[in-house]
Amino acid sequence: MGAIVIGAAAGFFCFLAVASLKPRFGYDDSLDVFGVHGIGGIVGALLTEIFVSEDLGGMGLAEGVTLGAQFWAQLLSVLFTVAYSGILSFIILKIVGGLTGGLRVDEDQEHEGLDLTLHNEKGYLLDV
Repeated sequence: MGAIVIGAAAGFFCFLAVASLKPRFGYDDSLDVFGVHGIGGIVGALLTEIFVSEDLGGMGLAEGVTLGAQFWAQLLSVLFTVAYSGILSFIILKIVGGLTGGLRVDEDQEHEGLDLTLHNEKGYLLDV
């Protein structure tokens, strides 16, 4: 039952991230990787220790471990993972962008369509 509650909560927060967070901050995430996997993972990691409680049908915490201590450990692991993946992604994107001349096409190419400008192919056989 805990997994269902965690999944529902994660789904709710993922929806909010995709529908509200991305438009508010305007970051480029066409596949909603951060909004779905990032936020869903964070919510799941932070709710896991709550539903491990024997009172809620879970296996219970190890002897001597408190709910507060486990939550703190989960929170620290989430913060470390966010920082680690953010820093490494930034470094990788800077290297790839430097080697390839940039990560984005110019506005004219984007408007005309990447099928035509980069691949010289028509995506559809419609003459518009």
